[in-house]
Amino acid sequence: MENQSDSFRDRLLSHLPQPASLADYRRDVASMLEQNEKRIRRERVVVTAFWIFCAVSAALHMWFDPKSAQTPKGPFLALFIFTWGLAELLKHRINASRIDLLKEIKQVQVQVLELHDMTRKGEAK
Repeated sequence: MENQSDSFRDRLLSHLPQPASLADYRRDVASMLEQNEKRIRRERVVVTAFWIFCAVSAALHMWFDPKSAQTPKGPFLALFIFTWGLAELLKHRINASRIDLLKEIKQVQVQVLELHDMTRKGEAK
């Protein structure tokens, strides 16, 4: 049983990146996460502005359609625009959640690398 857990441990550790320096890898991860955070903040501003535009456009199509009694073109366009804005907002929320999950995974990965480095140093002594 001990041999199986050792092989499992070795297989898991073989999938870890092997950076030349743990400090360099930590700096690279922090840089990547900061870039992702900046991109998500910019995207949040753009998506919020687009959502406001879609909501206002949908309301204008609903209220000011002159031929809504003959053809339901205004309500259909309002529904389409509102759904489009909602889809973009949902897409942004999913991307933001993905970035948060990536941040947590990278933090755990750095901790595992630190532990792996500590065990390697312990074996060398």
